[in-house]
Amino acid sequence: MPCPVEALDDFAFIREMRPETRKRLSSKITLTALPPTASVLRLGDVVDGVYLIRSGSIRVYYLDADGREGTLYWIEAGQSCILALNSLFTEIPYPAWAEAEADGVEILTVPGPLFRELFAGEPSAQRFLFEQLSERVFELQKLLERTMRLPQEQRLILLLLAHADENGTVHLSQEKLARHLGTIREVVARLLRHLASQGLVATAPRQIRLLDRRKLMKIAAAEDEAALPLWPAMPRCGTAPGQVRAPLTD
Repeated sequence: MPCPVEALDDFAFIREMRPETRKRLSSKITLTALPPTASVLRLGDVVDGVYLIRSGSIRVYYLDADGREGTLYWIEAGQSCILALNSLFTEIPYPAWAEAEADGVEILTVPGPLFRELFAGEPSAQRFLFEQLSERVFELQKLLERTMRLPQEQRLILLLLAHADENGTVHLSQEKLARHLGTIREVVARLLRHLASQGLVATAPRQIRLLDRRKLMKIAAAEDEAALPLWPAMPRCGTAPGQVRAPLTD
């Protein structure tokens, strides 16, 4: 469907463009709404545009040789997918999978040739791309480092801490946690039972309650001196530093 003009104002780099450029964009960009778990991109897809997230979120993940999923990163409102951007500019197939999260997602799509033209002549488009790239490179570097170095229990604790709401509840099933960690549900169930036996968490269908957040943070920090989330909560474009992503739900 055509993109309403007011939707462009959700993106700071578009607000900074010249009026004539914004007017041209409004006639070329399309708005797509996808339901929860809908496929956005699949391995091998040809990327023919730049996908800007207006609302909701997208999970980008890989599949290992045994068919198990592992989360690479999430794309939030105001952001774009660096793997898709790379595929667009290098003309290589998309190297992962991307799907809408629990609340669905609204995506603005800028045609590829138009974004290349904007990148060549609009400083704000250049800054947007480099900001997306620098954030994700750091995030993926930390993910790789911790996947190689941390025991699974510490990785699970970091994931729980990163996605607990203000009441200390993580609204994710054990199956979903396993998919994020690149393991199987039975492993997550065993780790949660161990944490529960220490009085650190309580489990219920599709959610985990953190009973002692301070001690969980201490356990995680014992293996990771930085004590940063496994999937850092990156600031959304145009928001104040330190603002974190909303907790995920299943």
